[in-house]
Amino acid sequence: MKRLDIGIKIPKQVEFYVFIIIIVLSVIIQAKSGLFFTNNNIMDLLRSMIVPSIYAICALLSFVSTGGPDVSFPLIAALSSHLATTITINIGYDGSIICVFLIAVFFGLLMGALNGWIIVKYKFPTLIVTLGTSSIFSGLLLGAFGAERIALPGVMMRFARASLLTVRNAETGLSSSLPFTFLILVFLYIVIYLVLNFTMVGRGVYAVGGDEISAQRAGFAVNKIIFGVLAVNGAVAAIAGVCYTVMSRRYLPTEFAGTEMTVIAAVILGGVRLTGGVGTLRGCILGTLLLTIVSNSLILIGVSVYWQKVFVGGIIIIGTAISAIQSRRAAKLSQEREADNYAVRKEIT
Repeated sequence: MKRLDIGIKIPKQVEFYVFIIIIVLSVIIQAKSGLFFTNNNIMDLLRSMIVPSIYAICALLSFVSTGGPDVSFPLIAALSSHLATTITINIGYDGSIICVFLIAVFFGLLMGALNGWIIVKYKFPTLIVTLGTSSIFSGLLLGAFGAERIALPGVMMRFARASLLTVRNAETGLSSSLPFTFLILVFLYIVIYLVLNFTMVGRGVYAVGGDEISAQRAGFAVNKIIFGVLAVNGAVAAIAGVCYTVMSRRYLPTEFAGTEMTVIAAVILGGVRLTGGVGTLRGCILGTLLLTIVSNSLILIGVSVYWQKVFVGGIIIIGTAISAIQSRRAAKLSQEREADNYAVRKEIT
């Protein structure tokens, strides 16, 4: 925290400034349209955030542990969701939705483990490996499995029709519902938060992303941590895939690809450092919320879809620039500390 002469503390966390931007943007949209804080608009925003927020968890884990983006999560979501849906249909399963999620998680784990194995074995950059496996997963999905539009089986449709909460706007007559997939997001958030902040594994994830050599000297199993994070990423992406499918109430393979850059931009905007080792779940959720508001709510004040893309692009560039500047400052401070320590040791000897 930096303290001004007048005694006011200025938070240095990026999350604080993203939160302020969200508040200001919300007030402006409300003042212009009078519709932002309506119950159905809030519900629609929460609904729109579910899948991007789960994807953001994947992007956070990848950046923090490897210092590189995992861009394969949309295709892992698409392929694992397709396999879970078709297996459920083919075996005529009509039990609990949990089994459908478990089938998807199994295939997601396999695909994530493939990413992790290649990265650990050959020390290739995460971006390059996941770009390659994305292409493989896409080929398998559309070529080998011939994925196309699928009507959901009964077990998935029942879960899709169930809602956690439904609200109705008295003035407009519009109603909106919050699906049960929102609870899955909350559950994942709590589990990942506890692991990252209160376990030795979580400390290892941040340590490996910050400096692999130092983490290894401290006793962390670097390769196992990176492999585990990429495998978990696959499982989380698979859960997001099933959530998206049931929320859409049909399976369409072409709807999954193309979301990775927006999600990565959201987590960078939320304070995740491009070089690894720094980032919080809170920042990811705030970054995702900001981009969701820009994408969904600017239309309330008459901003066209094309101008919304301009806003999103501008936010992505600004967020990336802030992260890059922070990385340079951190590197500079580290060098200065090393120089000071070297000078102290030299004086002592």
